[in-house]
Amino acid sequence: MKDPLSEHQFAVIPTIVSGNQETVVVQFLKTATELLKQAKTLEEIQEVWQKLNALEALSKKFRLSKEVQLDATELRIRIERRLGEMLSQINQSREGDIKNQNQNSVKVNLDSNDSKSIRSNLSFTKNEWSKFQQLASTPHEVFEAVITDLRIEAAINRQTALSTPRILRAIRSQQKKDSEPLFSPIIKPSDNWNFSTVQYARIHEKLGEDRGYIPGEIYANCFWYYVKPGDLVIAPMAGSGQVWRVYEARKEWMGQHIYDFKLKMFDLTPRGKYKDLITQHDLTKSFPVINPDYIIIDIPYYGMVAQQYSNKSEDLANMALENWQIAMTTIAKNCAAVQQTGTLCTVISPNYRDVAKKQVFMVTDIIRSLWELAGYFLYDKAYSSRRIQQNQTPQMARMNNQAKANHIMLTDITEVLTFRRV
Repeated sequence: MKDPLSEHQFAVIPTIVSGNQETVVVQFLKTATELLKQAKTLEEIQEVWQKLNALEALSKKFRLSKEVQLDATELRIRIERRLGEMLSQINQSREGDIKNQNQNSVKVNLDSNDSKSIRSNLSFTKNEWSKFQQLASTPHEVFEAVITDLRIEAAINRQTALSTPRILRAIRSQQKKDSEPLFSPIIKPSDNWNFSTVQYARIHEKLGEDRGYIPGEIYANCFWYYVKPGDLVIAPMAGSGQVWRVYEARKEWMGQHIYDFKLKMFDLTPRGKYKDLITQHDLTKSFPVINPDYIIIDIPYYGMVAQQYSNKSEDLANMALENWQIAMTTIAKNCAAVQQTGTLCTVISPNYRDVAKKQVFMVTDIIRSLWELAGYFLYDKAYSSRRIQQNQTPQMARMNNQAKANHIMLTDITEVLTFRRV
């Protein structure tokens, strides 16, 4: 192969660059690019690589423009990728030859005698060959995207350099990202939000006490489906702060689409480990902020949790049905008063069945009616099991028998009602 870049030409580069440096180096880069296209053997490609390496060093030594320096570095890295490709092709070819001769199939790899013989004739270390083959094994579109991104970054930031190690780190990072699931299994694809394994279980405040009657996965799914990046999200009945626990763990359930939003918490009786992050507020008096993009309310379940949160008469958990309906009417109006058209409000609640008294209360229908009267329409609905049959204790068996005997079903389904402001 005719080589227009002779040893003499490279020897006089220091003299040449003292004149029209940019023009000379750019011309050498063009020539080296053509040589790379013409190269047929590892030895020929190595020769081009050596000259590019010298050219790259000189472009930095004489402080040529960042663009020229990046051109030299990029071409050198592309030559390294080509070296890795050629070695892989040689290995594959020799492996094929051996398979044809031996039906038992002998595998040839980088540490085989043939590969060692090839490498020993060239001036690269085993570590360098390993890097070249990593570059070569990268899919074309990934390699091009990474080298383009890092080159742009290096051009903008003078402290950042384009290099083979940085390229390989970026490739590994991209491949790791690509190997991760696009979406978390916590996020459900349907309106059946049941979780065989609960990752965000009830928060235990004291020994023997459970707080937070929904798995945190429900909050995660609400955020995923109803919250946009940058939204102001308000949890006005935050309880023990399960909602914050899920918000803090958003990198765990957002998959590859991680984004941020603002979350503020309020409650009539703040408690638990997140107590200091929850502002005391009575939602029946007013809404604590204006213009929330999204409101999520896990209300104290009517008829099920009396005296469990406090002994206050204004606590929804302690109210009789008539007072509860009056309070919920006020809450719906307070939410509507601060939300703009098109924003969403989610209310989480099951229905209530008093098995002993043989009474059925369609609580979710009441909630829907009150929110629609306040200026919303039902936008979406999902369902989640309260998993009451999970532990088959003697007490659970007695409750099941009582439900069957009295012809009143136990309540197991929580409804997640999401309303849109008219």
